Amino acid sequence: MKVEQDLEEIKQRLTQIEAKLERGSTSGRIIKYMIIIFLSIIFLFFALGVVQFVAGSSV
Repeated sequence: MKVEQDLEEIKQRLTQIEAKLERGSTSGRIIKYMIIIFLSIIFLFFALGVVQFVAGSSV
């Protein structure tokens, strides 16, 4: 009887841990995508600046 109760408690704890990990990975993915978008915008602005600099200096 004690073994079955312990086993049930372990299952409940495992379920709680899995739920916490799932929530954490979702927020981690959102932060990762935000960083990628931010760096892409910076790179786009840098590329536009280089193009304008080259176009302006060749005139």
